[in-house]
Amino acid sequence: MRWAEITASCSHESVDAVSYAFLDAGCGGVTIQGNGPVNICGSLPVTDELSGKLAALKNHLDRLPEFGLAGLLDGLTIRYAEEEDWANAWKQYFKPMKLGSRIVIKPSWEEYTAANDELILEMDPGMAFGTGGHPTTQLCLLALEDHVKPGMKVADIGTGSGILSLAAARLGATDVVATDIDLIPRKVARENVTRNGLDETVHILEMDEFDTAAFNRDLVVANIVANTIIELAPTIAPRINSGGIFIASGIVEEHHDLVRDTLTAVGLEHLETKRDDIWVCLISRKNSNMEYDLAALKRSSDALPAILDLDTKLQSVP
Repeated sequence: MRWAEITASCSHESVDAVSYAFLDAGCGGVTIQGNGPVNICGSLPVTDELSGKLAALKNHLDRLPEFGLAGLLDGLTIRYAEEEDWANAWKQYFKPMKLGSRIVIKPSWEEYTAANDELILEMDPGMAFGTGGHPTTQLCLLALEDHVKPGMKVADIGTGSGILSLAAARLGATDVVATDIDLIPRKVARENVTRNGLDETVHILEMDEFDTAAFNRDLVVANIVANTIIELAPTIAPRINSGGIFIASGIVEEHHDLVRDTLTAVGLEHLETKRDDIWVCLISRKNSNMEYDLAALKRSSDALPAILDLDTKLQSVP
């Protein structure tokens, strides 16, 4: 299969909105590189639907100024590649890396001998997002290292390559459920689960299966984008046990307060923020008496471009 690699350059303030537009267009994930400007890259299969998806993506991005955000710097750039070329091009740059005090990410084709109490995750991300190299993934891994306790039940929203689910299992979680909006990441994540011998602990589910299974969780992690976190917040909070932890990343510094206020509005008390350059990771705890602040949710929903309105989101709350 041929793939269209789509790249957009934007300012820091527009990163979340542009990333969200890529995901909404059908990209299974995005890679984000650079600092000034930021380059966002996603991929779509070359099928009869491609032209329509590209037109919808362009229309979505053209509306950024309507929300007070800077538009793209140079429009969209599209490059076509065969799947084998796409999946293998980055391998020369992916080497074993240690994150935090214990977690080591190792590509499947590299040798590595664990030292002391290191926990090895063997990854082959293929065309899915998540090698551990991006700051948002690293921040989530550090947060998991701080908060996962033996025996925990964990949910991973937007799993990508499955890296965060695998880390939670290695850190002691005994029941991990995960999903992604796109078929390719789900397939890649399942392969990585098997590669690490964690099929009995980590379950990569279809989205409808995840919606049913991902409740009574001690910890939920979502490394996506601010827009999606804001949209999903009313449905994420009921999945978490009282006193449980929510880890949210994929968020640029400019949207830190907005996401934090949204999570507070659904009963998730802010505990800590981890930072790396322009990226932040918010760690929150579920309050025992969850009460929604509908006015705060409405402000958050209006502040960033979104597909679902507040009424739709609240109708989906169990």
